[in-house]
Amino acid sequence: MPSDNDVPTVKPAWMSPIETRQERADYYFQTVLDGQREWYDKNAGKQKRRYLAFAICVIVLGTLISLLQVLDAAHWWVRHLTAALGAAVTISRAVDTLLRPRETWQAYRKAAEGMKREYRLYLHNADAYAAAPDEASAYRLLVERVETILAEEQQLFWQSQAKEGSQQEPPKPGVTVTPLDDSSQTKGAAQQEPPNVPEQDA
Repeated sequence: MPSDNDVPTVKPAWMSPIETRQERADYYFQTVLDGQREWYDKNAGKQKRRYLAFAICVIVLGTLISLLQVLDAAHWWVRHLTAALGAAVTISRAVDTLLRPRETWQAYRKAAEGMKREYRLYLHNADAYAAAPDEASAYRLLVERVETILAEEQQLFWQSQAKEGSQQEPPKPGVTVTPLDDSSQTKGAAQQEPPNVPEQDA
């Protein structure tokens, strides 16, 4: 007597178009994009952990510095430890500003979630994909929308780099010239004009 496991499973008719689209979408994300969706997802988590590590480090070190102020400053190790903790806080803030993990984490997470959303909408023929006349048009729409997400993420990256470069550019030294008013110029000219000497008769 055959068991239940030997009975072939009949897939419902509505699963066929979903599986067909899934094959095309997986080919695009895994082969054409070379796994960029997974890359954004993984690196977004990495940047988030880095941002939280810097933030927690600054909070803990700042708290320790406040607690050390209660101790007697006459002990040499208190002064040295406070200075070392202050230097560590400065370094942590500087590295955080340089690497910008918070902005990078948010941009990566936005791109990853955007690509996941387009993947789900494409599979289930929802949103803009429902208006596509055929499968080729739906696939082309998926590619266009995902490429738009990637282009926006890259644009945000270059904008942040340009903003950071403009903030680090030192101001150019200039000479401030204060103009004289007309009265002062006239007064100066009058002082420099030689006096008239009357001619004497020979």
